[in-house]
Amino acid sequence: MHIHKHYAAIAFVVALFAYSQAKAREQYPGQYANAPHHQWYESQRNKAGSSCCLEADAHDYFGDYAINLDGSVLLKSGAIPYRIEAYKVLDGPNPTGHAVWWFVDYGDWGITTFCFAPGAGG
Repeated sequence: MHIHKHYAAIAFVVALFAYSQAKAREQYPGQYANAPHHQWYESQRNKAGSSCCLEADAHDYFGDYAINLDGSVLLKSGAIPYRIEAYKVLDGPNPTGHAVWWFVDYGDWGITTFCFAPGAGG
C-alpha cells in the first residue's frame, strides 16, 4: 500500500509538470485567439478521444512522411525518425494546407506526440 502512494505522488507531479509546461508555451495569454484556424487547432482529438493539446503545441510540418498500411505515420525530425501511432493520426479535413504535428519536445527526455494531421499532399 505504501508503494501505491509513491506512484500516485509521482503521477501527480508528472501531470502538474505537463500542465505547467502547456501553460508556459503560450507566452502571452490569448496570443493564438485570433490566429487563422484557431478553432480547428484547439478542437482536434485523436482516435482515443484525447485532445491534441493547445495550438502552442502544434507545429507546421513540411518534411516528408509516409502513411503506413496500419495507419501509422513515419516521419523525421532532423535525422531522428519517428513513428506516430495510427490512433494519433487524424482523418478529417486539415484547413491549413500542410501537415501539422502536435508535440512537446522535452529535450533529453524525448518528444511526446499528441496528434498528426496529414497535409493536402499526404
